[in-house]
Amino acid sequence: MASATSMVAAVRAFVDDEVRPVAAELEHADAYPHGLVARMRELGLFGALVPADYGGLGLDVTTYARIVEELCRGFMSLAGVVNSHTMAALIVLHHGTEEQRQRLLPRFAGGQARGGLCLTEPHAGSDVQAIRTVARRAGDAYAITGTKMFVTNGREGNTFALLAVTDPGARPRHRGMSCFIVEKGAPGLSVVKSIGKVGYKGVDTAELLFEDFPCPAANLVGGVEGRGFAQVMSGLETGRINIAARAVGVAQAAYDDARDAVIGGTEPSPALADMAAGVSAARLLTYWAAAMKDRGERCDLEAGMAKLYASETAHAVATTALRVAGSAGLRTARPLERYYRDTPLMIIGEGTNEIQRTIIARNLLERYGERLGALISRDAEVDATREMVLAVRLFAEKEIAPIGGELDTDAERLVSTVRSLGDLGVLGALVPAELGGLGLDARTVALLLEELARASGTLGAFVTGHLAVTAALHGATAAQRRRWLPPMARGERLATLVHEPVTIIADGAGRRLRGGGAVATAGIDVFAAADATSHALLLVDRARVRAGDAVPTLGLRGLNARELELDGVPVDDEAVIAGEAPTRARRVALLGIAATAVGVAQAAFEAALRYSQQRSTFGRPIAEHQAVQLKLADMATSITAARLLTYDAAASPDPVAAGLAKILASEMACAVTLESMRVHGGYGYTTEFPVERYYRDAAHLPAALGGNEHERVVAARRLAAA
Repeated sequence: MASATSMVAAVRAFVDDEVRPVAAELEHADAYPHGLVARMRELGLFGALVPADYGGLGLDVTTYARIVEELCRGFMSLAGVVNSHTMAALIVLHHGTEEQRQRLLPRFAGGQARGGLCLTEPHAGSDVQAIRTVARRAGDAYAITGTKMFVTNGREGNTFALLAVTDPGARPRHRGMSCFIVEKGAPGLSVVKSIGKVGYKGVDTAELLFEDFPCPAANLVGGVEGRGFAQVMSGLETGRINIAARAVGVAQAAYDDARDAVIGGTEPSPALADMAAGVSAARLLTYWAAAMKDRGERCDLEAGMAKLYASETAHAVATTALRVAGSAGLRTARPLERYYRDTPLMIIGEGTNEIQRTIIARNLLERYGERLGALISRDAEVDATREMVLAVRLFAEKEIAPIGGELDTDAERLVSTVRSLGDLGVLGALVPAELGGLGLDARTVALLLEELARASGTLGAFVTGHLAVTAALHGATAAQRRRWLPPMARGERLATLVHEPVTIIADGAGRRLRGGGAVATAGIDVFAAADATSHALLLVDRARVRAGDAVPTLGLRGLNARELELDGVPVDDEAVIAGEAPTRARRVALLGIAATAVGVAQAAFEAALRYSQQRSTFGRPIAEHQAVQLKLADMATSITAARLLTYDAAASPDPVAAGLAKILASEMACAVTLESMRVHGGYGYTTEFPVERYYRDAAHLPAALGGNEHERVVAARRLAAA
């Protein structure tokens, strides 16, 4: 059996060499891609998830998702041909008798049986329990009567998984439903029509009419009536992961074409940064859910979140791509307009996103109730990382969260709290062990900062600045490292970045600094500023600078921002950190702001989740109202996407990744904190609840480090040049 990597590479080559050159012609003609389908059969894709024992490739769900993404990068309709078939095969694999597996799965895997799903009916879409198709037992067969809509492969396929009512009197209704494998050939099955669509062309979507169609009793899945609803529903996790992977593939194609459209221009659109961040986050969320499925874990919530986020992102990226390309993108000679037409399918397919949001919210309430820590399990981390993160979480929840508001008004308490983090090792997280630190990787540091920011955004921002300075010192001389890092790791000397660059002026008295700017000053012993000319990082003791009056700020008030005056400060040659120090510092600062944003948003979400169950309106908890459920689902999904993007950026050598994570996470935090305030209503607007603090703190994060607009421009230039 081919390896997962080689299989994905083979599909990528197939898409680039054979699919993309003909996709437009097939799509605009709405012609079934017989030749491409035959090639997919040769590649074994019809048996992608069928075990090798039954003639398939036996791939895991993650690899399957990667294959679906590649297919959709070329022509989304191809994924529809394969996926509906695969869902039918999986029903047999997971719920059929061994005789059914031996008889049907080799034919599915080889493509002789071309599968599809017969679920939706004219009056029953997302509410599958409302179906009316019936199957009546007559000897050794069932007579099936009813109409099925939106059947992919309905005309070209020959073997369908069909859900029908076998016991109309069963209560609840789904207990009277059974699943059958229906094979064409007998009278009583007709294709009423192929259904025209705005997109998703080239693959047949049909309405099928069954009129006393005979189906052998041997094709009752599992051999027992009344289990069909559960059998069909069990495949929804894989189905939603597939939809998410489709969306990622189309979004990637739209982004690639938009980027190509601006190459050679005077200035690439900053929108490229948002597009790239969204595609990456959607991909990470999709493969996160797929990995859970492969591990055998429950992932109905996670698969739903992946489907929701990826499909909405795909549509947003396709829409933005059209705008980036201008009027040329609307021409049918270019694929951008096709992506725009294709993406609504993923918003609707496998349950509309509105229904999906409701399901996500119910799952959140069922799993977590009013408990803290929704969606932030660390069980998958290695032991050392998990223990460190949980220790910081415990400290944050017990020692920091109860005084989170006070840290904004009591500078001494803030500083003492920060210094106490030195005992946990947090302040030396990036400092090598031989110099008194923990020597952690950037991803683990992001985990720690998120935990701190859940308790206090001010604390998260403070520690971010300190860690950024310690990261800059990795390229310092041995003497400089010995001088600065041990006391920083212990919390004896606290540091932060001056975000405005300074210049070094040489005169008869030696070298002196010129510059300054508003910067956090609470408890700070060392300020680090980048030289605009040499790009070195300059460390300046607090005693050598002049700090002006406090600068009142909207949020993060405990940082005690002041205008720092550096003009005339002598340059200490032993405190000049050459090399890439500013770059290292900025990367950690970007990641820290992203992690802080995730932590602040998580705190706001947990508050909303808890409050929605405690507050009642019209006689029931507001968590039961659909409008609130939709908000909870969007909040949880966007936080998870930003979290995954931040962790991935922390582990990535890509210089653009940290900036993209900061853009997406910081703007997500602004949106989530506002939604939390909406859920709380008037109470969320008062200082009696912490939500207003989350809302104020979040506003600082997009503006940090020069602002997201600057970061978009920088990222877009690099992306266009890649």
